[in-house]
Amino acid sequence: MALDGLLALACAGAVLAAEPAPLPTPPADDHESAIATTLAVQTALQQGRDALLQHNNKAAVEVLEGQLTRINGNPTYLAMLREAYKRYIQELRLHKQETEAQVYVRRLLILEPGAQGSSPRLVQAGSPPAAPAVEPRAPVFRAKPDDDPLQPSATERRHQARDLLAQAEQAFGKNQYQEAGRLFEQAHQADSSTTDASRSRWAYCKLDHVVEQLNQQSTSYAVLEQEVRSALELAPKLEFGYSLLAEIQKRRTGAFDPPAVVVRHRGPTADGWNVAETDNFRIFHNQSRELAEQTARVAERTRTAMQRKWFGATGASWSPKCDIYLHATGEDYCRATSVPATSPGHSSFRFLENGRVASRRIDLHCDDPNMLIAVLPHEATHTVLAGNFGEQPVPRWADEGMAVLTEPRDKIDRHLRNLPRYSQDNQLFSVGQLMQMNSYPDPQYIGSFYAQSVSLVEYLSSVKGPQVFTQFVRDGLRSGYEPALQRYYGYRDFTELEQRWRQHAFGGVSSLTGFAQGNR
Repeated sequence: MALDGLLALACAGAVLAAEPAPLPTPPADDHESAIATTLAVQTALQQGRDALLQHNNKAAVEVLEGQLTRINGNPTYLAMLREAYKRYIQELRLHKQETEAQVYVRRLLILEPGAQGSSPRLVQAGSPPAAPAVEPRAPVFRAKPDDDPLQPSATERRHQARDLLAQAEQAFGKNQYQEAGRLFEQAHQADSSTTDASRSRWAYCKLDHVVEQLNQQSTSYAVLEQEVRSALELAPKLEFGYSLLAEIQKRRTGAFDPPAVVVRHRGPTADGWNVAETDNFRIFHNQSRELAEQTARVAERTRTAMQRKWFGATGASWSPKCDIYLHATGEDYCRATSVPATSPGHSSFRFLENGRVASRRIDLHCDDPNMLIAVLPHEATHTVLAGNFGEQPVPRWADEGMAVLTEPRDKIDRHLRNLPRYSQDNQLFSVGQLMQMNSYPDPQYIGSFYAQSVSLVEYLSSVKGPQVFTQFVRDGLRSGYEPALQRYYGYRDFTELEQRWRQHAFGGVSSLTGFAQGNR
């Protein structure tokens, strides 16, 4: 029977099922068949739900359609199939596959006459999570208790938070995402633990808000990017967030749409690794295919964005490709690399005598909640920079400053907020010392080194643009930084750069006091 006919019969069965009647006891010889049918339907429901949570909309549609002949009008099953159709239609339209989308629009209309499968928007916000997802808990920062006796007690705040959360969930169920996002925020402020089970839906509300702003042609890209990154911190597996970051970057730069990332899966290697491969990366893993594909896409998008940002073009495909190893835990990571488990990840390279890259490798561990949103973009940026400065290695200050700038804004700001303290403690370097360092400083100065490097890179790349900055670094490596400062920025020497940078970093404080003299 054609699928359209099956859908019509399923709808008719759902109407009959709305008026339950006593069911006859099945004959004994049909008992095993009935159990098998029930199990098949339940399994399809679970697989469909899991696929939707993983945003694998095509797989959800396929598995749910596969059991249509056995559902006997199950309304829960049909509701999930409707949701899967709606999400898959949005996904197909997002990729400009309108002909295929119309196939599923017709099927959706059988299940839900009058359904609006169309009305395309400039940017689609994906689809809301179908059920609470277990996400890594974000760090909770609690304010000091207020001594005012008129302030609500902890118990009262918990009750208030639960009431607000119930209102947020109700608004979310009605597709009132702006209102739901506001209520989720209020519930979190009243009692931060209350929203733990609602993180995916709260994150979706944030992404929906960004979509609305982009559709209204907002150019507040820094604010929108921060909103997307805060959503991804709540729910790192909402892959549409990464697409939004790419869209924001594209609008900032006027760049073309990046090509679709094709991921090919290979069988286990002799060492027992599964392999997912793209044009420029090989991901060695023993994780789910979905996580391997997310890793591949984030890596490719970071490579494209960083090549364009710092060098003006995507460049040729990498040969050799970059190998990314996904270790299950920090302990596994430590055993395999001898790097402490407290490190979130690292990149390593081997160079030929002419400066050409002979091998690229990134090692990460999957129990770090920031692996996809911060650690991988950071290490992928190091990989982009390696080999792009000829025979010279990338200067440490520029390498780390440029890599940190790919992380979420709040993580960048944590470095910058520490600058005044480092200055007061006499832990900052002069910019001349910083630029001419050939290795990392002593461990006691690592924090100040990162903070100052990020601030200096951000400052110089904002003055004339990122690509002028990389030209300055290349020229500085060849002929000295002070002549390059004059050539690219018009600064006489390190002293003038010190004054300009401090005015930028400390809000107008241009005094040269507070940075350490002498070599570290």
